[in-house]
Formats: sequence, structure tokens, C-alpha cells
Amino acid sequence: MWPSLTIVMAAYNEEDALPLCVERTLAFLDQHVEDGELIIVNDGSSDNTAEVIRHLQAEDHRVVGRHLQQNSGMGAALLDGYSVASKEWIAMMPADGQIDAFEFLGFFEVAEDADVVTSLYSNREYSALRKALSYGLRGLTVAIVGTRARTEGSYMVRRSVLETLGAESHSFLLNLEIPIRAKKAGYRVATVYMKVHERVAGESKAVNLGRISQTFGELFKLRIKMERERFGLSKSEPES
Repeated sequence: MWPSLTIVMAAYNEEDALPLCVERTLAFLDQHVEDGELIIVNDGSSDNTAEVIRHLQAEDHRVVGRHLQQNSGMGAALLDGYSVASKEWIAMMPADGQIDAFEFLGFFEVAEDADVVTSLYSNREYSALRKALSYGLRGLTVAIVGTRARTEGSYMVRRSVLETLGAESHSFLLNLEIPIRAKKAGYRVATVYMKVHERVAGESKAVNLGRISQTFGELFKLRIKMERERFGLSKSEPES
């Protein structure tokens, strides 16, 4: 049994997928985690996601519901969940059923010797567009930030480590920013392979021009912010 784990889900218009996804996640916590909780953050959904979360919260005391007033991006939703996480380790996973919580068993195998555990998909086949976006983002990450984050899927991070990183991207970039900052800070980062499944219901929100633009824009902002931190400059101090 893993001693202590918070799982955080960011949910945007996932009313149909959430019940089964949460059922599987709670079953995983029952069987493999001594002290676990599930935080679901409603990212300003326009469907009945909020009502579904409230129902799930009423059924199980381990479910914590959080609600953003407007759609703010995956990173913003995850950061909101991370801010109230109470367990030793924090893991993220989507609310669409593409990641089964039982995949975290592979993370547990390496976590005792790591501070962050990232994952790569072992069975996903990408469309030409998704491949181009993925390779483009990886290449830009190396060029702009100076290091590569080997991560595609879910990840786990020690809460004590996460609190030191200062990660704040509001887009999907948060999932790259955390291992990037961890590597640059000298923390131990391990990577495992995991399986990904078809969505339980609903449509993917990943390939969206607005979200893509937000992610690339935040990548440049991250470089500027990390450079300021390297030279000990605050946001309000101009560079000389």
C-alpha cells in the first residue's frame, strides 16, 4: 500500500466521463493507498460537470470538489487543486478516462528514489497534427528553456518539492514546467511508461488554436521568468 496520495483532476465539460473515471480512481485508492484523496477541479464548465462533482462529493468523503468561475486552462485548474492537496504525494490525471488510476502502480515502483515521476505513453499513436505539435513543443522547450521534459501523461510529485518550485503556468505548459523546474533545481526526476485509453465520453480539448497559442506564449514567459529568477530579479525590478 502507498502511504499518502492526492490525485487531482482538471475537468472541463466532462459530465459524461467523470462518474466512471471517479469510480475507477476511488477503487484504486481503496486497494492501493492507505491515506488518499481525490480533488476534482471544475474549470468553468458550461455543462453539468459542477452538479456531477457535487453528487460525487456527497457520496464519498475523499472527493473534494473545487469550482473555477470561468474556463481558465488546465494549468490554472491543476494549480487550484494542488493548493489544497494535503497528502505527501500529488498526482495529476485527466477527468476523461484516458488514464486509468491503476497506472500509478508503475509510478510507485520508482517513486521512493525520486522527487518527481513523469510518464511517457507506451501505446498512443498520434495524428500527423498532434505529432507536429508535440515535436514542435519539445523542440521549442529545449531551445527556449534549455532543457527537455520527458513527459506526456500523468505525473507524481512530492508535495514538499512542488511547494518550492514556483510553477504557475495556467495552460498545459504547467505539466512541462514542473519537471523542468525540478530538474534545474537538482531534484530527482524519474520517468516510467504507461498506457493511455480512448476517452470515456466527450471530445478532446487539446488541439485547440487558443489553447495552443496560450501554451506557446507561456513558454516564452517561462523563459523570461526563469531568467529573472536566475539573476535574483523580482517581477517589479527592471533588468539593468
